Amino acid sequence: MKKLMTLAVAALGIAAANAQETEEENKHSLRLTGYVDGYFAGYDNNLGQQEFQPFITVGARDNSFGINVAQFGLHYQHEKVRANVTLHYGDIPQATWSGDFNMLQEANVGVLLTNGLWLDAGFFRTHIGTESFLPKNNMLSSTAFKTYNEPFYQAGAKLSYDNVENWYFELWVLNGYNNFVDNNDAKSIGALISHNFSENTSITYTNIYGRESEDGISPEQNRFYQNIYLNQNWNNKVFLTIGFDYGIQTNSELKNSSETANMYAGLVTARYQFMPKWSITGRAELFKDENGFISGTTINANGSIKGLELTGYTLGTEYRPIPNAYLRAEARYTHAADDLEIFINDGQPSNHRLEVLLTMGLEIDKMFKF
Repeated sequence: MKKLMTLAVAALGIAAANAQETEEENKHSLRLTGYVDGYFAGYDNNLGQQEFQPFITVGARDNSFGINVAQFGLHYQHEKVRANVTLHYGDIPQATWSGDFNMLQEANVGVLLTNGLWLDAGFFRTHIGTESFLPKNNMLSSTAFKTYNEPFYQAGAKLSYDNVENWYFELWVLNGYNNFVDNNDAKSIGALISHNFSENTSITYTNIYGRESEDGISPEQNRFYQNIYLNQNWNNKVFLTIGFDYGIQTNSELKNSSETANMYAGLVTARYQFMPKWSITGRAELFKDENGFISGTTINANGSIKGLELTGYTLGTEYRPIPNAYLRAEARYTHAADDLEIFINDGQPSNHRLEVLLTMGLEIDKMFKF
């Protein structure tokens, strides 16, 4: 009997040790992610074959087959430490990304400070915006004009907190607006606040504030950019996104450089999932930056310097043969202000553009625990 008891206790001890070892092993995880999106695009804005279309991030080359993005990521997670590295290549990085770190989408590391509170630092994708710059994260592949003019990437540190039910918070300290490498000795601050009213309804507010003018330039130009968006889902059949941006910058009016300039932009995107694998999506958008402190300036038909004013209407359809792959077709009509002849149609200046875009994408996500 003693021998049986000894063997039983030993067996229990070995089982407990193995369980503890297994539990410790499962605290580490490594995700491998991959994503590729290819396209064919056509525009009636006549540019050279190698030129990127203005205000376009996805399908930027006319009458061309191309790769929007091919990316690979490693994402490490522990209960107290985490890290992310993602590399990318393609027309989206060429059209939008930092020239200093063009192939690096993100590289950051984080540590858990206390329950629900993380500190992360490094290079990140932006926290600003209604849409993502990656087609896979949006209902349409083409991105809105306001998305084109928002930050795409940022360098800095963030505090994030998710220990309040239905709420999520981020506080940021950054090099600046759409910067990996800073252009001055000032730092910008930003925030993200998100609230889930239910499983189907959420609202998110984001902002960034800081000096954007270079050192030694007087008067200083301080920018405050805000974004808010609502996501609504009805029975996984109808999806609605409404987003609005408003920005101001001191000492930036074109007519009076000592005055504060402002801009605004908005979009409404709606999707109808009429079959399990098929959907149709429409988007209406507006972008108005008369002083060009976000979008830059151009010479209008009257010979005056002016910022960007655009409206756009997009209609698209999507087929998903499997959940992590898609085939999309969409068309967009863009209309600029009457005096902004920023396009070329049949060799003549024009204030409108028609585009057609076909995209195919596949995403892979694999988790390993150790």
